Amino acid sequence: MDISDIWLKIMAKRSCNLHICPLDKFIPSFIDFVRKEFPDSGNFFYTIGKIEKHPYREGKDSCHQRSRRLGYFRLLQAMHSSKKIILHGLSNDYVVMLLFLNPWVLKKCYWVIWGGDLYRYQKPKKRNKERFVEYARCFVIKRVGYLVTYFPGDATLARNWYGAKGKNIKCFMYLSNVFKPVSGGVKKKKSIKTLLVGNSANPSNDHELVFKKIAKLDLSNWRIVVPLSYGDHANSKKIIELGRELFGERFEPLTNFLPYDEYLKLLSDVDIAIFAHNRQQAMGNTISLLGMGKRVYIRRDTSSFELLSSIGLDVGSIDSLTLDKPVFDEENNRKIIERYFSEGSLKSQLKKIVG
Repeated sequence: MDISDIWLKIMAKRSCNLHICPLDKFIPSFIDFVRKEFPDSGNFFYTIGKIEKHPYREGKDSCHQRSRRLGYFRLLQAMHSSKKIILHGLSNDYVVMLLFLNPWVLKKCYWVIWGGDLYRYQKPKKRNKERFVEYARCFVIKRVGYLVTYFPGDATLARNWYGAKGKNIKCFMYLSNVFKPVSGGVKKKKSIKTLLVGNSANPSNDHELVFKKIAKLDLSNWRIVVPLSYGDHANSKKIIELGRELFGERFEPLTNFLPYDEYLKLLSDVDIAIFAHNRQQAMGNTISLLGMGKRVYIRRDTSSFELLSSIGLDVGSIDSLTLDKPVFDEENNRKIIERYFSEGSLKSQLKKIVG
């Protein structure tokens, strides 16, 4: 008897909170956190994707899909026997079709909006298959019982674009959004400052726009660090070529994935960060940088800017980008981040969903 048969028996005995999790870098730590903080709440994790890339400790409360056809059949059984269904993102077309064909489970679904799954609405659908899947997504999103996001603007877009009627639950969901202070000792004056551009090789970073803006500025005392370790490989090559052409030796692409602690140390050395995404993205980076007292520039017309401004954070708009030392409330930013994005706040918010 394999583990998937065992967990079906477990769920038949007790109604659980079923988490459908496409594996990403923040899912393993989420699973560990829920296990630790809510051990008796009956949470079960069904993971999909490359477990070798994002490994986690499997157990009686989890199952990784190793057979697509049989896996989705068992997932369907789990959906019917669960108390709640927590959808971590809604980009998996097979999961969308299961929900579309079983609409009676939608009222107990909690859609954790990741961003790309919501803004998929804006992408052109050229093929019949793409149009049909989007029709199914619209049907599903309109009927899910709950929208889980800490961005009021994203919930509004879900209602405007897809006619979503679910109740909005505020939760920042993942440990990647929890601010963790980095001990760096006494600050030293640096002869060369660090400018961080984007968080990945995804085209949504709009690196070219940022490069054109900063190329007009005095970069004599700056190095340009650009994380490109994950995302679109073809776009990564294009950005590296452009960066070297414009900035020469000042351009430093990061093509290797850094361990989390090393990446935090890199962020602690940043002086200014620019995130030109046209939607909410790179929030883990933004939270860490603002909590460290760094200056962050993002687009004003995003739900990220709306949220951060609404809770009192001083965030720069890329329309007014400058490398001169701007006047901003560094200490107030730190206090707000430490209070709003704490582990205690996350636990309190998660309790409404998984507790």
